[in-house]
Amino acid sequence: MNTLFPVTRMLDAALNNTWNEGDGSVGRTPRADILEGDKEFRVLMDLPGVPHEDLDLSVEDQTLWVKAERKESVPEGFEARRSERSGQVTFSRTFSLGNAIEADGISAEFKNGVLTITLPKSEKSLPRRIEIK
Repeated sequence: MNTLFPVTRMLDAALNNTWNEGDGSVGRTPRADILEGDKEFRVLMDLPGVPHEDLDLSVEDQTLWVKAERKESVPEGFEARRSERSGQVTFSRTFSLGNAIEADGISAEFKNGVLTITLPKSEKSLPRRIEIK
């Protein structure tokens, strides 16, 4: 049972995941796979073309923030004659963590354009066996 993100799927279905930033760039809510294991959750997000240095991950008030930016990439000496991909793209997504996550233990890895966030479950949220006396 997904106890971590109860409203995320409803909101994603109801809201458009692309918007215009007003400065010619495009904003996107990246899609995420949320996996639950015995002792942790994992969030996998595709962030194509985003360099590691333009990726920001933070936790504040039991909310996980993911922000990234892909800048326009026309090599020097060239001019874009046709551009079907968005030039500059800002990615942004938040997740409510609740009490089920040990925020100090959150870790992340970014490899081949895929961000993997590991969210360890808090001890109090793990099932435990109660000894009967």
